[in-house]
Amino acid sequence: MFEVHHASPRTVKDIKVIFGAVMEQAQKEGLIAYNPVKEAVINKTLAARYAGDKNTDDEFFSYEEAQRFLDGAKDHELYELFYLTLFFGLRREEVLGLRWSAVSFKDKTMRINHTVTKGTTITRANTTKTASSERVYPLTDEQVSMFRRLREKELANRKLCGNGYFDSDYIFKHADGSLYYPDYPTKAFGKLIKKIPDLPQEITFHGLRSSCVSILVHQGKDIKSIQDWVGHADVDTTLRIYAKVKDKEAKRDVSDTMTGVIRIKDYSR
Repeated sequence: MFEVHHASPRTVKDIKVIFGAVMEQAQKEGLIAYNPVKEAVINKTLAARYAGDKNTDDEFFSYEEAQRFLDGAKDHELYELFYLTLFFGLRREEVLGLRWSAVSFKDKTMRINHTVTKGTTITRANTTKTASSERVYPLTDEQVSMFRRLREKELANRKLCGNGYFDSDYIFKHADGSLYYPDYPTKAFGKLIKKIPDLPQEITFHGLRSSCVSILVHQGKDIKSIQDWVGHADVDTTLRIYAKVKDKEAKRDVSDTMTGVIRIKDYSR
């Protein structure tokens, strides 16, 4: 699949999921003795080669760019979703899985304990990607106020829609209460970033999570604290982003030093 069709790792993974479901059904119906897809393993070397030399963790905002993004998104319907993803370094399935029962206004905490994922079907489960992904965050007074405002908006929408409102405990959903399709924030982010041309255009929605790591590195937080904050099961992911941020900052520092020593002639005239 990689070498013949030059498919991306994501495409290969999706095909495996779909094909596995077909084989599982065939086994249940007695058409085959066992499901061969269960034992199939995606070749990590080939996956890395055909990933276009780009990992979604490798593209992220600097702290200045992150603030410019939020400023540009302040009137967007998903502003709060974007903000929480960036501030807490949440995965897409985690922010979509946020429910009112996981937010305590009294204790000022937010719990990550439920996810919404997309495979052959949309799965809503009281589980996280890994054990380290389940975590509890403290909320600031401003964040509590934000959640209260979202709650008030939801109650107003429920009253406006009446019997046509789709009731659920999820925080992020359409005005009529119907739930977001998992790709919705990803596509919305892509459209929004195009409207802010001075920001890196190659960044994806997942880049908000990596941007959180970038900001924490810039602020001097240690690796373990960053790993725990964003829920990285593997410290290597944290270290990779850490190294890239430090490399960028080092080059900027050298550039500033050279600019102060080696002067260029005035081209403004």
